[in-house]
Amino acid sequence: MKKMNNKGFSLVELIIVIAIMAILIGVLAPQYLKYVEKSRVSADKDSLDGIYNAMQTAAADPEVTDAPTATGWTQCPTSGTTGWSGEVLSTLGAQNGSSNIKFKSKMAGNGASLNSVKYSVDANGNYSVSVGDIQIPER
Repeated sequence: MKKMNNKGFSLVELIIVIAIMAILIGVLAPQYLKYVEKSRVSADKDSLDGIYNAMQTAAADPEVTDAPTATGWTQCPTSGTTGWSGEVLSTLGAQNGSSNIKFKSKMAGNGASLNSVKYSVDANGNYSVSVGDIQIPER
């Protein structure tokens, strides 16, 4: 009798491996998507925190005299080279008054820009910054 030297996997073995992989992907995919969403929210919070700090810094500057006081929700400054808005934009890294500061946000839409950020100032001069469901400082 001849002895056959089979070096490979049978079709049944390959199908079993593919089935096991499909089950693992089905179980792990929702967890992965949840972690991706958490990372986007975290990135949004970091961006808003930077904008919040820039606004607080600009308002604390004694040379800036046009800082907003006691407003409702207003769109974040996107242009200006002087005064409070210019100081905020330069702190955020914009050059020559351009609003080239962008951040990614699933909650505010991918590619959301500074235009989608809103801020308010209370009677005590405390700032709040928000986009979508995220607000800094947190409610």
